[in-house]
Parts: sequence; structure tokens; C-alpha cells
Amino acid sequence: MRNSNKFNLFIFAALSSLAVVLGITPANALPGQNINAVIKWSKTKPQLPSLTYSSEAHGYSGTKGNLYFYVDVPSENGIVTKEGITVSGDSSIKFTTKNSKSVKLIQTIYNNNIANDFSQSRRITKVGRDHYYRGKKYAYILAEVEGGSAFQIIKLQQLQTEIDSAKYCQTHQCDL
Repeated sequence: MRNSNKFNLFIFAALSSLAVVLGITPANALPGQNINAVIKWSKTKPQLPSLTYSSEAHGYSGTKGNLYFYVDVPSENGIVTKEGITVSGDSSIKFTTKNSKSVKLIQTIYNNNIANDFSQSRRITKVGRDHYYRGKKYAYILAEVEGGSAFQIIKLQQLQTEIDSAKYCQTHQCDL
């Protein structure tokens, strides 16, 4: 009987801890997760648009005001490889590690951990218009685009592949 009470107490403590962690940890959707989780998460973010699927783009996207958000899902397994935010028509938001408005936007959409990882990331290289940054958790691709600024988040393991692909496309014709 005594071991049963200890076991029940242990289970109760474990479940309580899990409930606290799930209650405090903000839900977010990042590359490497299933698209269904990302779509569900995006619906909890009032600043994000409704997402629609495009077979041509191999992913989901939407626009809300001057914010465009997209999620790449190139394979049938439904795993997200890249997410991006583009803000147009607001010259005060330029995606750089030092622009407080862009870091705040990333914090609002994702969370403090991603915003801090991005703001503390270091620039690796520039290929064409794209600037590649390495954080501790994720990698980031930044670019100034016509009328705005773009931010992409990818898995850290994909950084070199993205750089190599961009370099290849500078000297070869690539479908973008």
C-alpha cells in the first residue's frame, strides 16, 4: 500500500509538472513540425492571415494588411521546411538583428526564444540579395525585397544547403 501511494504521488507530480509546462510554454510552429500543427498554431495568432494551400508553391500562404506569411511544405509527409514573413510598405520594419521593430514582430509571432535566437545570430554570408544568419536554434535568411523586407526561418541543419543552392542559382537558371 505504501509503494502504491508513492507511485500515485509521483504520477500526480509528473502530470502537474506537465500541465504547468504546457500552460506556460507558448505554442509555436517552426520548421521541422507537421503542417497541421502550423495551421492550428497560425489560427491562434491574430496578426497572421488565414492560410491557403498552393500546389505550385508547395505550401501555404496568406496576406493580412501589409504582412505576408508563408510556409513551405515541399514533400508529401507534411513537414514544414521553411517559414517566411514579408512586411511591405513600412520602412520602419527592416528585418535585421538590430531593428527593434522587426525583432518585436518576430517575438509577437513566434516567442521570446526565437526573437532572442534571431537577434543574437551572426551573419554567415550574403548571396545575391539574401543575407544568411546562424542562430543557436535556427538559421535565418533576410532580404530587402521590392517595397519591403523579408525574413525566413529554416532548420539550422539546412543553412549550408540553402547557401549552396543560392550560389548555384547565381550561375545557373533555377526555377524560383
